[in-house]
Amino acid sequence: MDNESRIYVLGQAHIPIRNLWLLLLYASDFYTYGTERSQGFEENPELLADLLASILCHSVEERLIRPLTPAFMLRKQDLRRVRGRIDVLRTTTHQLLTRGQVACRFEALTVDTPRNRLVRAGLMHLAALVTDRKLGHRCRSQARKLADLGVARVDSRSALEGVTSQFARNDAKDRSIVSAAKLALQLVLPRDNEAGGVGRAAISEQEFRRLFERAIGGFYKVAGGRSGWKTTTGRYISWHKESETPGIQSLLPKMQTDIILENGAIRRRLIIDTKFTSSLEIRRHGGESFKSSHLYQVYTYVRTQESPDDPLSLSSEGMLLYPSVGTSVLESFTSGGHKFTLATIDLGASALEIREQLLSFLER
Repeated sequence: MDNESRIYVLGQAHIPIRNLWLLLLYASDFYTYGTERSQGFEENPELLADLLASILCHSVEERLIRPLTPAFMLRKQDLRRVRGRIDVLRTTTHQLLTRGQVACRFEALTVDTPRNRLVRAGLMHLAALVTDRKLGHRCRSQARKLADLGVARVDSRSALEGVTSQFARNDAKDRSIVSAAKLALQLVLPRDNEAGGVGRAAISEQEFRRLFERAIGGFYKVAGGRSGWKTTTGRYISWHKESETPGIQSLLPKMQTDIILENGAIRRRLIIDTKFTSSLEIRRHGGESFKSSHLYQVYTYVRTQESPDDPLSLSSEGMLLYPSVGTSVLESFTSGGHKFTLATIDLGASALEIREQLLSFLER
């Protein structure tokens, strides 16, 4: 894969595919729960597919030393004796009793589980993405071994939808493997018509908007956590009301923040709202300005939370964060004791520069 391949996003702008993979890494559970394995690839996201392939292949090789862990799965089968529950409708409509059979629904132990299907799908997907041919052959080989054991082949969407993100105490060790396989199936490549390549030439605005928000939140959960910051995402905040009328509660709009960062040691709270649009707009009579609706929104998030019972709320900060390519904006002002910042993240920069930009916002 060409490390400088680009994908269409952000209007007319194109960002390097390696930076799209970087955002996918930050947004993934794999980054949150498997950071010890992702060290080094944060600075070289173009090697992400090789990293995931190595992890999945090694995991399968370890699991094949001993029998794969089975799980109870619901099965439907026509039997000559009752097992589990009888499917009365199928038994009747197909006149199974005349043939001495009965339709049953029952749970049985099998290795054809959603998690194993996910791992197999991830291996097959990565085989076409890795830069090392031997590693690609290794992916296909391990996928075939899973198939020989009875693990069914499913498409990427079915594999992602079929697996649960909940882990019991006895299978918590599978979290990193499952999250690695999930991330593998989410990697996107530009389409190469001549070579019949993998993936798409662009991602939709809605997909990128959600990815950008999740990536920023995921990055701060890990990188900010190392320096004492607590990160929450998607938190609903309430209006501080006095002398309210009976019907106001049901009519007030809900306020949901994208990201809230708190550091009690340095007594700082930062409310970040991510946007998928240009940070500037053209004034009616010429010139540029920041978008007023965005400023009003983050201003409301900050000022409505002021309370003497919550000291951090009296000095909390607000930030509007936009993606960009090749441009940089970093402006701020103070109002009512609160600092407001408007900034962009240049997705055309190197992975290390993107990381440094994000970390710089945690510094005063």
